[in-house]
Amino acid sequence: MGMDRRAFLGLAGAGLGGTVLLAACSQIGGNKRVKGPTIGMLQFIDAAPPNSVRKGFMAALAKAGYVEGKSLNVIQKDAAGELANTTLVAKQFVGAPVDLFLAIGTPPLQAAMQVAPATLPVVFCYCSNPWGAGAGTPPGGVGQHKPNVVGTIGTNPVGKELDLAREVDPNLSTVGLIYNPGEPNSEFEAKVLLQEAARRGIRVETQPVANSGEVLQAAQALAEDKVGAFVKIGDYATIQAFSSICKVGLERKIPVYSVDPPDIDLPGCLGVIGWSYYDDGFAAGELAVRVLKGESPAKMAFEPLTKTELLLNRTTAKAIDVTLSEPLLQRANKVVG
Repeated sequence: MGMDRRAFLGLAGAGLGGTVLLAACSQIGGNKRVKGPTIGMLQFIDAAPPNSVRKGFMAALAKAGYVEGKSLNVIQKDAAGELANTTLVAKQFVGAPVDLFLAIGTPPLQAAMQVAPATLPVVFCYCSNPWGAGAGTPPGGVGQHKPNVVGTIGTNPVGKELDLAREVDPNLSTVGLIYNPGEPNSEFEAKVLLQEAARRGIRVETQPVANSGEVLQAAQALAEDKVGAFVKIGDYATIQAFSSICKVGLERKIPVYSVDPPDIDLPGCLGVIGWSYYDDGFAAGELAVRVLKGESPAKMAFEPLTKTELLLNRTTAKAIDVTLSEPLLQRANKVVG
């Protein structure tokens, strides 16, 4: 799918240049527009986790009869990891105009809350911290959020991630965490991880980074500190450079754990416990269908994700001299290698 040239040039004129990478799948206002609602879809980066969320969302809409190019128009963008771009794209969606704003991730939701008028429905997913984005107050029940917004809450199961690491190594006492404290989602999940680690008597060694280019050096520094494992939270810098952490884990024989299921296929990632991102998107899509059919988001509650997936990499285990117990392997939803 190529980006609609007029849409791209409009963004470039607004200061985005070539940083918005995903295509506009409908030429809003052009001859390819079909009869039906228009959805503006914004994600922070082009990466496997948010892409899987988007696929699930589209599947839910298609199941309800909203098929892209037949009964649905879609403008699809990503912000190339730049917070300023989320605001610029959000403004474009408002001006298009779109009938529904899909925010995939905390930064896009934050932009939507700042830009979208109260008359524009906003649905969010792949979001750990809707509160920090200004969408409402916990737990997000009816009357606890802005009347035009609803979505799924996906605060990553970092406590279960620590439990997995401790099950593999009962003597685990320290873990290394790399994250960008400038991201509202990362700062929030880092605090949750620190709380969960304290409950388990695990010390967390942290290395803050400003972007993905600093991740490799941060991982090497934590390895020098002899952490017992690397753990990951919902953080865009480490999503983009997680292979660097895995590389250091392989070299130093340090277990690496993630909350993003696609990571399990990376050499060096030992285990993942996290949400099914496709299911996250599908659940958000079902909420969007209700909105498109006339239900007010004000009468709907935020929906927390509850079902996790356990994935293990036996090839990585052998490479770093770690034994995965048979009961653990039997519980896994997927075993690689």
